Amino acid sequence: MQGNRILDFAEATEKTAPEIQSLIASRNCSMLWTYAINCILALWLIANPHLFDYKSSPLVISDTTSGALIILFECASFNPKFAGVRWGTAVIAVWLLFAPLLFWSPTPAVYLTDTLVACMLMVMSILIPGTPGSGGIGIVGPDQPPGWTYNPSSWIRRWAGIALALVGFFISRYLAAHQLGYIPHAWDPFFGDGTDKVTGSSISKAFPISDAGFGSVAYIMEVLIGFMGDRARWRTAPWIVVMFACLVLPLGITSIVLVITQPIFVGAWCGLCLVAATALMTSVPLSVHEAIAVGQFLVDAKRQNKNMWQIFWMGGTVVGGGNTDPSRMNYTFLQRCAASVQGVNVPLALLFQIAVGVWLMARPDILPFPNSVDSANCDHFFGALVVTVAAIATAEVTRIVRFANVLFGAALIICGLLFSRDIPTILIDEIVCGVALVLTSIPRGAIVEKYGGWDRFVK
Repeated sequence: MQGNRILDFAEATEKTAPEIQSLIASRNCSMLWTYAINCILALWLIANPHLFDYKSSPLVISDTTSGALIILFECASFNPKFAGVRWGTAVIAVWLLFAPLLFWSPTPAVYLTDTLVACMLMVMSILIPGTPGSGGIGIVGPDQPPGWTYNPSSWIRRWAGIALALVGFFISRYLAAHQLGYIPHAWDPFFGDGTDKVTGSSISKAFPISDAGFGSVAYIMEVLIGFMGDRARWRTAPWIVVMFACLVLPLGITSIVLVITQPIFVGAWCGLCLVAATALMTSVPLSVHEAIAVGQFLVDAKRQNKNMWQIFWMGGTVVGGGNTDPSRMNYTFLQRCAASVQGVNVPLALLFQIAVGVWLMARPDILPFPNSVDSANCDHFFGALVVTVAAIATAEVTRIVRFANVLFGAALIICGLLFSRDIPTILIDEIVCGVALVLTSIPRGAIVEKYGGWDRFVK
């Protein structure tokens, strides 16, 4: 991207400040129906405590106050000069996602209603009309970042990440229903009562709110943000991509921690948690490309002495580089699937590392030995880290992170020598796995796509 001229929002639209305000006012007028729907949703919140027995005074106050504030924000933003006030509605929507968890809603009806209303408020205040402040004004320019062979923000690339986030959302909601006491037992597809043991463990209860419920909020936010922005949001709305990355990263870290702590501190596996973690680990390599493109765009804007803060929030365009997305109307289903994972491939070396990581996590249960707690904990710990690193490395832009498994392989060998000297079977297993991880981290694997200036980091 370096060498291509970057224009900020005002330069890209070629509009004066009054003309931009006029466009925002016109867009505001055409979207007034979304304001009306949000007011209806607010009235629903205010009426709900009189229709259901909330069994919680804080939740009654929360919904009533939230409804009143939404009406205030929506009515104020009828005036285009105060369009930014609609961000207040989005803030209230986020609060509604958390309120039933913070106050441990005694009834599922409140939890369900607040979640649905919050999602509708986000859709009607941000997704459909466009982010408050810019009025949904489009910025003409290339779809693909200069030097790239595909567009990391295209809709065909986003659908898989959104679908995987929905899997995590529904699983987390189900587990939250168990933690909040709405259902007596949480089903586990693999480990019998393992889910009950994990969700009811002292670690889960140490959180001030349902940890599964918190995860469901993060997942639904990931889904909603996945729909935000146009097909070139890497340059038109960088802040959305950064927010999306900031959601995926903490979720990924949390999933890794949970997978590690389950067998070590709880002594049980949660099958549904593993499914959700797998979905999340799959979505990470699908989303990291977009963050790289945004980073390139902002760094080049800084080099050209542009107002990076303004471009971060309002977007811009690139002159002299980048291509338009190809038409995919005549693509077959398989071609669409291939297009949705451009920039991600699984070389045999990484597939082998994932298999080794899974084996390490499962080995203490498949081949248990007395007096081998320390080695079992090491296998659980490094197995989860190995799978995580290998999954991230399937993205071509982050292929270089595979070298972290060299360190984990060496650490696994050291742990074997320290804790498994008297158990030859485990010692041999950990040495073999460690050496295999070191050796399979050397080959890079196929790199199919191009990434402009980032190509020098694809090693």
